[in-house]
Amino acid sequence: MRDEVGRTTLQLAKQNHVTIEKTLSSVNDRTITLLDNHFFSDSKQYGFWTNIETLGQIREADAILERWSSDGTEYTLYMMNTAEKSTPFDLSHKTKGFKYFNKEIAEQLEWAERALQEGGAGTLHLLPSESGMPTVSFMRSILNPEEYEESIGFLVVSKLEVLLTRDIISVQLPKNAGIYLFNDQNEQLMKAGPEDSRMADIAKGAAGRGDGYYFASEDGEKWLYAYSHRSAFNTRLIYKIPLDSITGNQTVFQWTIMILSAVYLAFVLIFVLYLLRIIVTPLIRLVSITKIYEPGKQLDMDQKLLRSDEFGILYGAFLKMTTRLDHSIEENYGMKIKQKENELATLHSQITPHLLYNTLDSIYWYALDSGNTDVGEMVKDLSRLLRIGLSKGKSIITIAEEIEHVKAYSRLQMKRYPGKFEVFWQIDESLAMYMTPKVILQPLVENAIFHSVSSMDGEGAIWIGVRRVDKEIQMTVEDNGFLPVDMERLDTIVNGDTNDKGYGIRNVHQRIQLHFGEAYRLRYERREGGGIVAIINLPMQEKII
Repeated sequence: MRDEVGRTTLQLAKQNHVTIEKTLSSVNDRTITLLDNHFFSDSKQYGFWTNIETLGQIREADAILERWSSDGTEYTLYMMNTAEKSTPFDLSHKTKGFKYFNKEIAEQLEWAERALQEGGAGTLHLLPSESGMPTVSFMRSILNPEEYEESIGFLVVSKLEVLLTRDIISVQLPKNAGIYLFNDQNEQLMKAGPEDSRMADIAKGAAGRGDGYYFASEDGEKWLYAYSHRSAFNTRLIYKIPLDSITGNQTVFQWTIMILSAVYLAFVLIFVLYLLRIIVTPLIRLVSITKIYEPGKQLDMDQKLLRSDEFGILYGAFLKMTTRLDHSIEENYGMKIKQKENELATLHSQITPHLLYNTLDSIYWYALDSGNTDVGEMVKDLSRLLRIGLSKGKSIITIAEEIEHVKAYSRLQMKRYPGKFEVFWQIDESLAMYMTPKVILQPLVENAIFHSVSSMDGEGAIWIGVRRVDKEIQMTVEDNGFLPVDMERLDTIVNGDTNDKGYGIRNVHQRIQLHFGEAYRLRYERREGGGIVAIINLPMQEKII
């Protein structure tokens, strides 16, 4: 709560400081406008201010500065008497308006030295007034329009307290609180509240901290200090507030909260005891029944727990759950028996391909012994086709196995159609152990044979390729067939838009996307020189050992 009070007070101080800075910025802008109009924008005006000598000229200069003093402030312009002008009377006694001074006097004035250090920028200081009381003054040196490194005078705006008082007293603070405004020289420019000699030291200590707040004890009383720093004019605004004036009423409020909290705690304890009796006891009973439950064992349930409230519903749900669990165990036991039966049937089905391989192997050796090597080789290729085609139920095989399968198929067809066509192989052997869906090249080769090259009388050619393209595997089957092909109809068959023909290539396309997604597919393109090219793109998926 103290920190919240500190943050709120700091925010108030910062907002008040912004208002003060806006007032100072307004004064700064007016002085810039004055100097721009009378020194920098008009050479005649510059000549007027640097050559004032007669009584009329002095009165005209005073009248100009008087018009700028309409807001309660007083404008004084000190001009360096470099031309040693002689005026009708001594101007040193004047407290406002136009005055001459020389370099020796400027070196003796502390505020003049500070203004010179700032160059053409403005600065805030306390200057003595005609009443002897210090006045808040804004001053800046006047640069020579023809030589900016030379200062030819000073413009001083005094009695700024007329403007700043309005900004400071606009904030209503508690009794004995104070607001203090300091410049970068730790001069107390303004205050609202009691005088405090220690504020200069506090302002000096806060000089390097930026914005913040802290609590301190002085003379047995606790105080809140909030300080804000603004860099535009290097000012610090400090709030000093007695902590009791803010938190005094909170003590009664805190005691009220404590008493109400004690009553609330007693009510909560009574309610917890009530919950223990109506909730925790039946819950413990339900937990104990859960621990002793065994599937298939009859439970001794307390009928008192079958109440109409939520725990009664939970108790009944537990009974239903145990009943369903018993039924599930019985069903699971029956499913295990069926699973054993299916495993036996699977083992029996595996005997049939094994018997077929052995039979084909016997025919192969019989053909070799009989001297019929062509029949033997065809039987051997047929055995390869069946072995790789079945693949022990696997749907993914290596590229090496897929190439072996399509080579066996090609040899069989070349013996069936002797001299009709030739097959050429372009295989990247480094891709042999990557994976592919099985039997995806054979349907494409089959289509190329039966629809393109089987009737070409020895001029037919089929090119089968497997290569690496970017980060994918590309399989191609090309033929040099001369019959015209409807490519749009071929695309509709591949995409499944028509179902009357093309089961083989549609099956290839669907199996590729089933395994690897829609980014991979089968497509057809026309081959340069005649014929078509079937293209399959696959991901580079290595074999898992």
